[in-house]
Amino acid sequence: MDRPRSSHPGELAFTVLLVLGTLVLGREASRIDGLSGPSSPAFGPLAMVAVVLLGLLVELARVAFARPLERPPPVVRLRRLAATILPLQVLSAIALLILYLIGLELLGFVGASFLFLAIAIGSFWRERPLRSRVPAALALAAGTVAVIRLLFQELFQVLLP
Repeated sequence: MDRPRSSHPGELAFTVLLVLGTLVLGREASRIDGLSGPSSPAFGPLAMVAVVLLGLLVELARVAFARPLERPPPVVRLRRLAATILPLQVLSAIALLILYLIGLELLGFVGASFLFLAIAIGSFWRERPLRSRVPAALALAAGTVAVIRLLFQELFQVLLP
């Protein structure tokens, strides 16, 4: 017999936020051109919103009825929530993305993307020792930026920022 599943820290609140976000996306999708039939422009986005919303409502019901195994003090629950949702790697990735957005203005697309990719690959690729990780990260970043530039700027003739 299955024992009742316990809920994780912040799981209910996060699921509610996902449901609310999906409802906002549904409202925006309906503004495309209304829903006059299956061939209307809004049908595809609204159908996807309906599928996602259905799955989220099932998950919301499951999470709402799950009972935590223990009820620690609020400070302990907040620390667990922060450690679960925002571990150090996630926080460093967010900081790196913010620096990338700032770098786009200062260095342009090619320079900022190269630095972002080189730092991200070098710091998150832990399988290799640092001596071999740095040249590999630089080479991968340079190759990726070169391919993106060739594809978008030369082939598709899209101006990169």
